[in-house]
Amino acid sequence: MEKDIPLKIEILTSKEDDQYRITAHREIDFFLQSLVKHGSRIALYASESDDFILTTLLKIDATGLWLEQSKNPHENTRLLKSHKLIFVSSHAQIKLQFVSEKATTATHEGQPAFFLPFPKSLYRLQRREYYRLTAPVEDPLSCVIPHAEKSAFHEATIMDISGGGVGLTCTEQDTLLVPGKRYSNCLISLPDIGELNGTIEVKNLIVLSTPDGRTLRRAGCEFKDLDGPAMILLQRYVTAMQRSKTSS
Repeated sequence: MEKDIPLKIEILTSKEDDQYRITAHREIDFFLQSLVKHGSRIALYASESDDFILTTLLKIDATGLWLEQSKNPHENTRLLKSHKLIFVSSHAQIKLQFVSEKATTATHEGQPAFFLPFPKSLYRLQRREYYRLTAPVEDPLSCVIPHAEKSAFHEATIMDISGGGVGLTCTEQDTLLVPGKRYSNCLISLPDIGELNGTIEVKNLIVLSTPDGRTLRRAGCEFKDLDGPAMILLQRYVTAMQRSKTSS
C-alpha cells in the first residue's frame, strides 16, 4: 500500500525552482485533471501560515479550478480574504504545489465552491520519492554508456525509469557495471521527447544466469546532478507514458 504524502508547503531553493517547475498548460492540465478523477486530497493554505483546509478539486477548465468549500464559514472567510493561497496535493506519490493570488466565491452543481485562476506554473516535487515507470517491452529504451578507456560505447536496456534513476540490464559481454562507479555522458533517447545526456551511478548490481547459459547483469542506477532541461525531458516522458496508460 502506498503511504500518504504529507501535504506540507515545500520551500524551494532557486535551483529547485528551475528543476521542478512546469509551465506547459497541457502538462499542468493533465496533473490537475488527475486530481479531479481520483478525488485526491488537497491542502489549501492561507498565505504561508499553518492555516489550511482539506478540500477536493471539483472541476477544471482552461480558465481555472473549482474547489470544495469548508463546512466552517470562518475558515472560508479567512481564505477568501487571503491575498496568497498555496495549493498542495499529490499525484502518483509525487507532490504538486502552486501559488494563487486570490480565491473567489463560485458554485459547482448548485453548491458553494472556491474558484482559483488556472495556474501559470506548477511544481511537481520529486525530491524524496519518484514515480518509477516500467519501460515498454516493445521498442525498449536504451542507455548508451561510453567506455571509459577507449572511444567505444556499450548499450544497456532500460527496465524502468524515473526522475531518480534507471534500472538497467545487459549481458556480461556488453559492459561491466560496477557498484559505486559513476558513468558520465550516458545517452537516453526518449521517443517523441528528446535525448537526455547525464551521469549515472550504479547503486546495486545483481548477476543472473539465464536458462540458455547467458549471464545478465541488472543494475539499479541513480541519476547524478541532472540539470533542469534534462529533468524536464524526463518529466515529459513519464507524463506522456502515464497519459497513454490512462487512455488505453
